[in-house]
Amino acid sequence: MTLRAAITFAGFCLCLQLHAASADSADASSIPLSIERLSWGSLTLYSENDKYFAGTDRRYTNGLKISGLTANLRSFESQQLPTPVRLLAKSLSRFVKRDEVPKIGLSLGQNIYTPEDTETTLPQPLDRPYAAWLYVGVSFHNYRPSINEYGDRRIPRLDILEINLGMVGPWALGRQIQNGFHDLIGVAHAKGWDNQLKNEPGLNIIFERKWRLRTGDLESDWAIEAIPRVGFCLGNVNTLANAGLEIRGGFRLPLDFGTSLIRPTGDSNPLFRSGFNAFVFVAGDARAIARDITLDGNTFRDSPSISREPFVTDTAYGLGFGGRRWQVVYTQAYRTKEFKIQKDGQDFGSLSMSLFF
Repeated sequence: MTLRAAITFAGFCLCLQLHAASADSADASSIPLSIERLSWGSLTLYSENDKYFAGTDRRYTNGLKISGLTANLRSFESQQLPTPVRLLAKSLSRFVKRDEVPKIGLSLGQNIYTPEDTETTLPQPLDRPYAAWLYVGVSFHNYRPSINEYGDRRIPRLDILEINLGMVGPWALGRQIQNGFHDLIGVAHAKGWDNQLKNEPGLNIIFERKWRLRTGDLESDWAIEAIPRVGFCLGNVNTLANAGLEIRGGFRLPLDFGTSLIRPTGDSNPLFRSGFNAFVFVAGDARAIARDITLDGNTFRDSPSISREPFVTDTAYGLGFGGRRWQVVYTQAYRTKEFKIQKDGQDFGSLSMSLFF
């Protein structure tokens, strides 16, 4: 990065920071009539595939995820809900300060990986192994709005702690999902699934912190924002540290924490939704990787493996639009080489569709 670019970017972030604190508030006492508070939360379906505007069928070839994220748990305490739900909401809200917003999320997902040549049944020691990761996730979100209980302004922040539990190997159903979908669209089966990783339970613990630096406030129709993030993941499936940045601009930007590919801690929803919104964005994510089971192979058993790259980056761009009750986002992503002898990086597309309640 040149000195001029660094000064320009620093000035841009400073401008955003000066306006960020007015973008939302803890009690929303002056919310415009065009904005509606979420009562229950959100439900999001993600689909990722290297066929989306890339036309390939290799490496990270498919991802599916469905996730639900509550609204403010404190609002659940006073609603007419089953007693166990109210007790859970009340107990979790005790872990955050009075001017912060607790939320919980649940997710179910699957990622599928294959080598480039899916026509052969022979092992391919010079390419990525066949692998699938099927998991459930539970997350706890602590959202710090831009105004605290004393009326002081600050940068909005979101902390997410997530636990993923699942399986790699045949029990992750990679063969069945990929070849079953190929039957539906009239494409030949991937023939090498007998060479996939062995069955192994997987556990990941993930933490990520995000900030939102934004121009304008709730009543501003047009705005630009920067959403930096840092985090880490520990587990036998993945062990890594990451840092990322998204910049987006548009009409009535959602008061969430940006767009995400399928990954842990990627979900967020706003406290409020307005009418029609539309935006464009660019994003980047860098990861220092100590373990990736889909490349390193099984932890305690012999299995296919290949020497991975220690640093991987994603760059992405896309657009989104929605209304009070829905949101659609499309992302086109490029991922750098993940293993040593990989010939080139990979393009894939990501589509997410959200409903708000």
